Amino acid sequence: MIKNLIEYGKFRFGTVEDDEVKKDTFRMRYDVYVKEFAFEKKEDHPDGFETDPYEDDSVHFACLNQNNSVVGTIRLVLDSEKGFPIEHAVETNFPDKMPDRKKIAEISRLTVSRDLRRRKEDGIHGVESYITKKEGGVLPDSPEPLPDDMKGRKNPIIVLGLFQAMYHESRRRGITHWYMITEEKVFFALKKYGFSFQKIGEPIWYHGWRTPYLGVMEKIEKALIKNNPEMLKVMLTGLEKKYHPVFFKEDNA
Repeated sequence: MIKNLIEYGKFRFGTVEDDEVKKDTFRMRYDVYVKEFAFEKKEDHPDGFETDPYEDDSVHFACLNQNNSVVGTIRLVLDSEKGFPIEHAVETNFPDKMPDRKKIAEISRLTVSRDLRRRKEDGIHGVESYITKKEGGVLPDSPEPLPDDMKGRKNPIIVLGLFQAMYHESRRRGITHWYMITEEKVFFALKKYGFSFQKIGEPIWYHGWRTPYLGVMEKIEKALIKNNPEMLKVMLTGLEKKYHPVFFKEDNA
């Protein structure tokens, strides 16, 4: 059903190649983007699938639950004659020399099923329960004791599992840079777990403020080795060793 399987408890993550699973990702996106948040119009998606012109130029990833239902999605938009979605939305400033465009991919459509968001305040990405109010989440900004309903927070397993699957496929394909245009709260949530992106343009308003970012995989990996080597070790678990960063040694973790 999905390729390059990664398993965490009752959840399985991987690359979508099966047409039926891909339809399920579009159906879940419809439930969230159209029915729940009304970001898209129903009349634009009469078949009940939320799609756009980039689907055939993308690598799709899914999280499946124990019933084989899609409960999380993300995709990597690859280079094509259409360009990247971010390039049509906002003016960006690439910080260094731009690599071969085939080495760039854009992260988009990160979606978590409503049933698996930890709190009602959790938005479409399900990360607000893991970051502070200052960062756009719901946790207290000060180190005061957490309220009872916030105790026992775990890692956002759906988001991290999808990122792991996406990271593996990026490594296999030789992708070195990730574009992303998203809410600041997603930036802060990723930063909390060691995935640092840099701002490359001014925010735009599209169903809320969205900021363009760039992630350079080598910089992210080296920062993880320095600051959170255990997380990098987790991210590399299941990835063939020939695709591991040349500067990573097992004794770093």
